[in-house]
Amino acid sequence: MPGWKLQIKEFLSFSKTERRGIFILLVILFILIMINVLLPFLIKNEPYDFSAFEVEIKAFENRQNQIRDSLAQRFSFDSKIDLTAEEKIHPFYFDPNNLPTKKWQELGLDEWQINVIINYENKGGKFKKKQDLARIYSISEEEFNILEPFIIIQSENEEEYKKEINLNPFTFDPNELSKEKFLEMGLPENVVTAIINYRDKGGKFYDKEDLKRIYTLKDEEYKVLEPFIKINGTAITEDTLYVSKSISLVIELNSADTLDLQQLRGIGPSFAKRIVKYRELLGGYCRTEQLLEVYGMDSLRYAGIKDHLSLNYISILKINLNQATIKEMIKHPYIEFYLAKSIITYREETGGYKNLEELRNAKLIYEELYQKIKPYLTLTDN
Repeated sequence: MPGWKLQIKEFLSFSKTERRGIFILLVILFILIMINVLLPFLIKNEPYDFSAFEVEIKAFENRQNQIRDSLAQRFSFDSKIDLTAEEKIHPFYFDPNNLPTKKWQELGLDEWQINVIINYENKGGKFKKKQDLARIYSISEEEFNILEPFIIIQSENEEEYKKEINLNPFTFDPNELSKEKFLEMGLPENVVTAIINYRDKGGKFYDKEDLKRIYTLKDEEYKVLEPFIKINGTAITEDTLYVSKSISLVIELNSADTLDLQQLRGIGPSFAKRIVKYRELLGGYCRTEQLLEVYGMDSLRYAGIKDHLSLNYISILKINLNQATIKEMIKHPYIEFYLAKSIITYREETGGYKNLEELRNAKLIYEELYQKIKPYLTLTDN
């Protein structure tokens, strides 16, 4: 018994040096504890201001919501107008025989579709009539229907060519022939309407070539008609030719119907309907450049028609800032939900807009957007 007690006593006994070390360790430990207790009282933490950062986060979230809603609105509109083929095909008059790859690409065909056509031609294939292009399996029925009116195939035999487009021309003066007689020759109604509208607006045909100014008239149709055109009672001089070439077709964009718009080169029935549909959504065009917002319109097509357009601003429908509801505002393509909510919130906070300039103070409004929507806003009833 005494043996193990002695061993425990020796184990728990400390030398003078060890006792000093333990004391110093306890002092250090006490100091650390006191520092930890007193430090919050000695050092005051200044509060961080996160308000600016929170504003940036809120602005970012609003922007994402705008993009989401704008895309949803865009696709809901696009789904109404048969976008499957029309969104990719940009037709112009062409002969599919030996057409360069670049031209097929400009029409909107994919690379694999073009390769199928080229392989067909390399094996001796030839397009003798429009329907031959429909037999190319890489081109869908919808795509062919869009391309068909623009296909021009030079037939080897003029009689076959004439028969292909189903015209029965006779000698005529385009300045005098009636609408019924034009239709009797077999011309499409939209072409005849374009000719009559051109004459009603003061247009005159001074020589055969002037008939080409009718944009809806196809090149192959003109070639069949050309030998039968006879301009009566018009002395062709340099002056009259100058006047003839200075006369241009002008379409008033806010009153034109689909037939009027089809007089513009490159604007077919589908495109004309889209232009009118977007005009109805806008409440009227205030700039011709807005046509570039019409689905499928590209800068090349727009450049070809812009000089033949005019605008009447009186007919533009406007939104009353002090009366319109959110539901009424978001019908306009330029105003999405969060913007409409911001406009109405500011209206409620201020008791109503005194002038349009106050709109700049509403949240989510920036200068470019303000200038864009300003023509469609008013403080009074239309």
